[in-house]
Amino acid sequence: MAFLITKEWLIDLSEDFDSRVEEGKLIYWKAGITVIAVPFRLPEETDKLSLLKQIQEKMPADTLETMVSTKGKLVGLGYTRINNEQNEIKRLSLYTFTASDTSCLQIAFYLDNPDDLPWAKSVWEHLIFHPAE
Repeated sequence: MAFLITKEWLIDLSEDFDSRVEEGKLIYWKAGITVIAVPFRLPEETDKLSLLKQIQEKMPADTLETMVSTKGKLVGLGYTRINNEQNEIKRLSLYTFTASDTSCLQIAFYLDNPDDLPWAKSVWEHLIFHPAE
């Protein structure tokens, strides 16, 4: 099922995800998986490649894997790392940034089970973008 994030961005998640908005972030969750989506406009005087370069320069030192994606006029950057939660639980995380000429969709996938990483990558790779007219 495709969830509308903005008029331009949609994310395809199964119907068993619950959702809420919190502090301007769209949060989708089900047992073992949390997905947080944050859309934003590209800053003035910044193109999509410059934005991703800036993000890449700020990636944490403990990044496990880096991914680059191109799909038509979209470009993307993603990376994985282990997050240490407050209650000592370690969760695998995938952080992604997909940029068009005018906007960017930042998504964080928090996974209790590392075997869900291929699913998270697939969701990222199949984001739906409809340019605003």
